[in-house]
Amino acid sequence: MTNTQLIEKIKRELILARSSEEADNQGRARVCARRAAGWAVQEYLILQGEPADSPSALDHLKYLAQKEGLPSRIYEALYRLTIKLEKDSLDDEAYYPIEGVDLIAEAHWLAEELLQTKIPLSENS
Repeated sequence: MTNTQLIEKIKRELILARSSEEADNQGRARVCARRAAGWAVQEYLILQGEPADSPSALDHLKYLAQKEGLPSRIYEALYRLTIKLEKDSLDDEAYYPIEGVDLIAEAHWLAEELLQTKIPLSENS
């Protein structure tokens, strides 16, 4: 896959994440954001000569989070993207345990940072 194809793939997934969020489908929005970030991490790892053969975006995010020497902002984004939903009891609804986090924006920032390129999120760009 060329870099242009990868950027387009990430862009489409982030747009899908935002539209899912707007349709009040938070679960799908989280999955799409993680998937887009995972593809960016996978490419970053490949460019660094690291193994990146897992089909799981979450595995790539967790793998990079274990690496040393990255800027703290990257670790913060990876943490927010990999944190699990919580439930207070078996009968309660699951919820994202950190308030005020935009996972789509986190995934977008992380992809741009790791790939060192701008990823416009409008349909026409």
